[in-house]
Formats: sequence, C-alpha cells, structure tokens
Amino acid sequence: MIVVIIVGLLLGVAIPRVGNSITRDRVDRAAFVVQGVLDEATQIARRQGVPVTVTFQSSALRINLRSSGAALKSRTFGNTSDIRATLALNPTAGITIFPTGRASAALTVTITGGGASSTVTRSATGIIRRQ
Repeated sequence: MIVVIIVGLLLGVAIPRVGNSITRDRVDRAAFVVQGVLDEATQIARRQGVPVTVTFQSSALRINLRSSGAALKSRTFGNTSDIRATLALNPTAGITIFPTGRASAALTVTITGGGASSTVTRSATGIIRRQ
C-alpha cells in the first residue's frame, strides 16, 4: 500500500511537469519555424531581386511577391496544423523585405500556446532574434 501511495505521489508531481515541457517545446518549435520563414523571405527577396511581403492571415504566415501579391510560401499555425501555436504580428499588417535585405519596419512575432510564449524579432536591417 505504501508503494502505491509513493508511486501515486511521484506521478502527481511528474505528469504536470511533462505536460509543461511538451507545451514549451511546441512553442519553441513554432518560434524556430517563424525564424526560418523570416530568413527565407530575406533570401527570396535577395535571390529574385524583388520585394516580398511577410503577412499573417487566416492562421498562415505568408511570403508574397509585393508587386503582384502572388503567394510564394505559406506556413500554417494553430489547432488545424502540426504546429499548435498562436501568432501575433506587430505591425499587424506585416512587413516588406527589399532585395537589399532591409525591411519597411521592424517586425515582432509573439508565439503563444498553452500558457507558454516566445518572441521572434526581425530588425529593419535584417537581424533576426528569438527570445
């Protein structure tokens, strides 16, 4: 009986910690994906020599050609995606990245999910940081 009580207590302590760890890992993975999308947008603008926009619409982070609005890349977030996290962009309209690597403004992407959060920032000069 004592063994059962001890095992129950250990499980009572361990299960919430494992759940928190899984939630934190999901948010971290989403932050890495956002960082990759921002880096890829810069590379596309430089390679193709045209400005691209990075926006967030309908739970998808999108890279579009600025002139035509044609979608080049899209990555979905949220409950219907393999990455279950919520994004919030500041500025909410997104940014334009020019072929020089500079952007129209600095961008902050806040990633949240299950009580955990992370932030990815891209400066107007092209420096990307994950916090």
